[in-house]
Amino acid sequence: MSKDKSSGISCFQRYLTVWVLLCMVVGVVLGHFIPELPALLNKFEYARISIPMAVLIWIMIYPMMLKVNFQSIRNVGKNPKGLFVTWIVNWLVKPFTMYGIASLFFFVVFKGFIAPDLATEYLAGQYCLGQHPVLPWCLFGVH
Repeated sequence: MSKDKSSGISCFQRYLTVWVLLCMVVGVVLGHFIPELPALLNKFEYARISIPMAVLIWIMIYPMMLKVNFQSIRNVGKNPKGLFVTWIVNWLVKPFTMYGIASLFFFVVFKGFIAPDLATEYLAGQYCLGQHPVLPWCLFGVH
């Protein structure tokens, strides 16, 4: 039985968790050994929004946007169940669970490690990330 390479997942996709953890470690190491780097990146802000972070998030989202089958949008009216479930989860479930989980970790679990004002900013960022349908608006301060 031969494997069809087009139907399987790529090496990058298969080890995505490893790549994410590796990037986190590299970020922490860079921040520790080159403390000027975060200060330099903080200079690229607009309306208290990190431009490098916004660009990196768009780079992360863009490949997923390319895989959307826009031709299938015409058929949504024939079977709207999936659309309704997506709307309910994205607009009624996710924002509140993201807010609750982030609050638990930022204000309870890691209370001793994160200053309250910084925890509030992290909470706002986490809420924006949890609201992916409106992520671009959160990134640019439009709520």
